Amino acid sequence: MENSLRGRLFVQKAIGKRQRPKLSEFHEEMTIENVGQGEPYIEKVRFNGGYFASIEEERLSFDDVVFKHVRFTNANMHGAEFVDVVFDTCDFSNVQFQHAVFHRCEFRNSKLTGTDFANAKIGHTLFNECDGKYSNFSFSGMKEVDFTSSQLVDSDFYECHLKQVRFSECKLDRINFSETDLAGIDLSANTYEQIEVTVSKIKGCIVSKEQAIGFARVLGLKIKEE
Repeated sequence: MENSLRGRLFVQKAIGKRQRPKLSEFHEEMTIENVGQGEPYIEKVRFNGGYFASIEEERLSFDDVVFKHVRFTNANMHGAEFVDVVFDTCDFSNVQFQHAVFHRCEFRNSKLTGTDFANAKIGHTLFNECDGKYSNFSFSGMKEVDFTSSQLVDSDFYECHLKQVRFSECKLDRINFSETDLAGIDLSANTYEQIEVTVSKIKGCIVSKEQAIGFARVLGLKIKEE
């Protein structure tokens, strides 16, 4: 099997609904400390616990894999590829995922504080109940992605390409959407006091009545109190 998965990513026609990871019924148990030792392609494996150290010599590819209670803190995973992968209660604090690829993945109850997803490709992926404060998604491309019940305070979505990306019950205070086209993005079911946007790119963004007042101030309008 080829080491690189990029050739077969994002070729499926969009059906307007996020696809869940396609996982095998059985997975081989493997210790995370052995990852990358002469084998950059890992498939049909389950990791339970342990600490992943950076491996900078080669880009790793994971296919049909489950990570649970694994610590990736400060790891360098630049350009890594993940297809049909579940991350359950993992710690990605300050991990470098620049130029990484995620397709049919799920991040569940995981810590993403300061995680760097800059220039990543993220498709059919779920972030549920994650702590993503100070995370960086700048210049990333996202398609069919759900952020649900997550903390995205002070996170950076600068100049992202968003297609069928949904935010629900997330805390978005001080999130940076500068230079990101928000047409069709629904922010109404989320909470925030202040966000950064580019005025020319907010047309078609969906907000609640209360949030619309904040956007009006961004546009330079003065709100007359009753």
